[in-house]
Amino acid sequence: MLILKVLLTSVHVLVSLVLIVSILLQASKGGGLASTFGGQAASVFGPRSAASALSTVTRYLAGVFLVLSFTLSMLAAGSFGPSSVTQRVLESSPASQLPSVEDLDLGAPSAPAPSDEAPVNPLEGSEGR
Repeated sequence: MLILKVLLTSVHVLVSLVLIVSILLQASKGGGLASTFGGQAASVFGPRSAASALSTVTRYLAGVFLVLSFTLSMLAAGSFGPSSVTQRVLESSPASQLPSVEDLDLGAPSAPAPSDEAPVNPLEGSEGR
């Protein structure tokens, strides 16, 4: 499976680089990079067929790029699964080693235990005013 992923990723990178070059070579309103090669492409293909051949190659490369992107994303999603990192850590550690909530020392002072005496109202005991 790893060999397939590496092979598909390599082909994906190669297709993306060729796609970038084919897009940059196409003539735009300003001429683009296609004008730098000027008469060479026109002498081989003719002015009209060079543009149509380049656009056809670009279309096929874009289709291959999309299919490879979808395939690689499906392979990556299938290998990890829907579990979270926290879930994997909890599943890998035994439950006996996890501390209980009562054993955790959070730095807060512990509350005194409730007593059976009646609560003292601080306003009632102020006779010495």
